[in-house]
Amino acid sequence: MQVLVLDDSDLIRKILVDILLDIGLQESEIQDTNNGTEALQKLNSHTFDLLLLDVVMDGIGGIAVLKESKKIQPKAKVIMCSTFSKKDIVKKAIDLGVDDFVVKPFEERRLKETLLRNLPPIAASGVLNQDSNDHNQG
Repeated sequence: MQVLVLDDSDLIRKILVDILLDIGLQESEIQDTNNGTEALQKLNSHTFDLLLLDVVMDGIGGIAVLKESKKIQPKAKVIMCSTFSKKDIVKKAIDLGVDDFVVKPFEERRLKETLLRNLPPIAASGVLNQDSNDHNQG
């Protein structure tokens, strides 16, 4: 399982990586970046099963990365994460083939449920049933 996390916030990237580790991924299975240019470079040099993309960032944003990722790696699942829940952004992401959309601030348990829904092999392990503290993240 290989996952790419794209968010311009160091804190949010760390939280997302920690949640991925908490549901059973290994550090070697997760790559992260704070900009769309580097995300596209990683997509061109490495195969991913899941992309977690922030929508709005300086430079190349998550929507542009989503659009390119569907050309480069059409089988990769994509979850968009953003504080922006405007209908036009959600519609554009859906039109481009996003698999799921998480609005920040998110609850840890809801994000885990979204991840497990999009990563069936991990969902089978039942990690979500373990006790964890829910935290609101922004």
